Amino acid sequence: MTTDIGRALVQLERRIAAVERQSRLASASLDDTALEVRDGNGSLRGIVGQQGDGTTAVNVVNGPPPPAPSAPIVVSVLGGVTVSWDGQFANGAVMPLDWARVEVHASPLASYTPTAETLKATVETAQGCTVVIATPDPVYVQLVARSTSGTPSDPSVTVGPVGPTAVVASDILDGIVTTVKLADDAVTQAKVAVGAIGTTEISDSAITTPKIVAGAVQTAQLDAEAVNASKIAAGAVTTAKLDALAVTANELAANAVTASKILAGSVSAQALTIGIAQSIVTKLTDTMADSSTWARVAETGTFATVTGVTDSVAGSTVLEVTGPTSIERTENIPYDSSALYRVTVRLRTTTAPTAGNPNMYVGLTGIAADGTTRVNINGANSVNSQHYIAASGLTVAVGTAWTTVTGYIQGTAATGTTTPRPDPRTPGVAHTSVRYVRPFLRVLFGATGGVMQVDQVTVETVPTGAVNSVNIVDGAVTADAIAANTITAVKLAAGSVDATALKADAITGKVITGGTINGTDINGATVTGGVVRTGSTGERVVITPTPPAPMVQRATVLMYSGAADEIGPGLMNSGVLSSRPNTVVASPATAVDSLGTPVRSTLSLSSPNPGTRKGQFILNAIAPNISVDVGYAYVDGSTATDASGASAVIIAAKDGATTPKLAQLTVTNGRVVADAEAFQIAPTASTAQSAIYVNSPTTHTGNLLRLQHNGVDEFVVDNSGNATVGGNATVTGTLTAGNIAFGQTSVTPSAAYTPTSTTVFYSVTGTTFRGFATLNSTVPGYRTPATPSMKGVTGVSVSSVTATSMMVWVNREDTTATNINWMVMSS
Repeated sequence: MTTDIGRALVQLERRIAAVERQSRLASASLDDTALEVRDGNGSLRGIVGQQGDGTTAVNVVNGPPPPAPSAPIVVSVLGGVTVSWDGQFANGAVMPLDWARVEVHASPLASYTPTAETLKATVETAQGCTVVIATPDPVYVQLVARSTSGTPSDPSVTVGPVGPTAVVASDILDGIVTTVKLADDAVTQAKVAVGAIGTTEISDSAITTPKIVAGAVQTAQLDAEAVNASKIAAGAVTTAKLDALAVTANELAANAVTASKILAGSVSAQALTIGIAQSIVTKLTDTMADSSTWARVAETGTFATVTGVTDSVAGSTVLEVTGPTSIERTENIPYDSSALYRVTVRLRTTTAPTAGNPNMYVGLTGIAADGTTRVNINGANSVNSQHYIAASGLTVAVGTAWTTVTGYIQGTAATGTTTPRPDPRTPGVAHTSVRYVRPFLRVLFGATGGVMQVDQVTVETVPTGAVNSVNIVDGAVTADAIAANTITAVKLAAGSVDATALKADAITGKVITGGTINGTDINGATVTGGVVRTGSTGERVVITPTPPAPMVQRATVLMYSGAADEIGPGLMNSGVLSSRPNTVVASPATAVDSLGTPVRSTLSLSSPNPGTRKGQFILNAIAPNISVDVGYAYVDGSTATDASGASAVIIAAKDGATTPKLAQLTVTNGRVVADAEAFQIAPTASTAQSAIYVNSPTTHTGNLLRLQHNGVDEFVVDNSGNATVGGNATVTGTLTAGNIAFGQTSVTPSAAYTPTSTTVFYSVTGTTFRGFATLNSTVPGYRTPATPSMKGVTGVSVSSVTATSMMVWVNREDTTATNINWMVMSS
């Protein structure tokens, strides 16, 4: 059958057209696979279908980075800052269709790279929005755009520093600060308004002895018959709270004083007024007015009473001890093991010993029942190892201030206590044989010379049957132990609330008027203006806005060392120097230079600002611009101003004016430059390291060593180890070179007048080789006529010279073995 080709072609065209009109994937499916989308360069841009992790998705990958967002708008708010994005991009760029989000990054550093740690929030809408970043400190903010493929843009312009808005009084609503908002111990005297605490704020029986400052409640503070039995807590009224003769028969109820209220042996004739006990404690107070009541029991020092001491506790008398001395009071004090005893001594060192330290031991000497025999902590009759419950080996530095030491002792044990016990809750114990005690002082122990003064010695029993100021340890009563609203104005003694109990910035608008603020500490407040100092003479610190001339007039911390030769204090201040923020720290001055300027060692620190100014520090041991008398030494470090600049560190030292030689080392621009008269290296004797070691990487193209004189190369070693010497080289030892080999060989001619050779072996570097040989003989040359005993060598030569071997030839008139010296040199 004949086929009509024309008709077949027409039918084929119709079928192809029908296929082309249909969707190419109308009946297609992706079974357990994925369809890859690639751009014109063949790069993968998308995956449709089953992903590498087994999930099914449309995943966009390898997208180009989006443009950088516009600069963020950062505003301070309470507790942080707000960051806004206006939906625009830097330089007017258009938002790409694969844009996904904008990230908000913040850091306290001015220069940082956005990371997961700096990411604070995201903006998910293309219209832009505002987010809040909680921060207590100023931050720098950047924005970063991301595409749907996760590709980040360049960071936006950095904005900052911007910090939170400070909380001021107007930000706090009336009544919003409640009890639960106040920290423990937050309310101190200065924080309580006058009259704020009334009677209704104090619970019944809330005011006990430890709540009342000694002497705070006077007759003028009490209404007539205001204090009755119901107002006084049980045990609150102790001897220390009563003025002398304050309690008379009229103030005592019938049968009020019973035996159980009086400690055994505590009522003496001196303590009774009109038959009423005024004190129920045993007490010895020695103001050192009579030195005869003390005896030296060890060492060889001396002691005597000194009068006219104006800062003594009472009587203007002290006991002055010269040289190491152990003294003991001669009076015995009965020791009741059930009572708690307190020993207090006040003393100071007025003259330092010429050797050793001004150490002291303070406590009680134990005395046996016979009233004479001493009993130390081990029961021995000795002044050593006594009951040093107030101080043991304490060093008291020389000064005018008094040092007070206190120790407690109660009960007995087989071994007594010889270490300080300043806490009444953990008193020391006496040896079981102790029946009496005597105050005992061991001063300037182990020293040579020196003077110490003892102002007052007190031994007293502490009442333990009542809760009073002695029984309550400092800090034992906390805020939790005081009922709510207990403390009102009438419950507080004048001056009893100080700044230590106030939380910082708890009270705003506070004004302190008057001329002087007296006290130990000023905490939690701001002092503006004026001068703050720790003392008026000697070693001290002074903060002043107007330091003495010729210092720069800006707020300065002056630090006086107290040294006898000091003519100017050390200092620290900050200000603006040559338009740069600058801080200076300087040592005290003890001399002036030839210009009359005080000489100091200084450290100057200047703040950097990239693009505008460099950061710099200068450490001077005498400022180089003015002090030329005795030279100077300094280190000067500075950062680059911008990305194309160079940072540098300069270390320099200059000798005194007699021989003003300068040595300087400069580190900058990837180089270390030494400018000095000589550069010397002196390795230690024990080291095995190279004195000079250079190791360049394979990418280094410069020389390993280059020495010049007046700009002319004299000695150069390139990075291949090749050396070039501009002058003469003298080798005093043995020269060994890789391109030279030499030696000696022996050749025995095979017959007279017959050239005979041997091969010598070696190893030399280079590419061109030259060989040499010479006869080692006393009969060179041809003999005419030849005699049996004088037949000579007619010739020596070499051939076939290579890097490892050559042939040495000999021709002579007989067959005698001949020694030949040979050498090979290469280039």
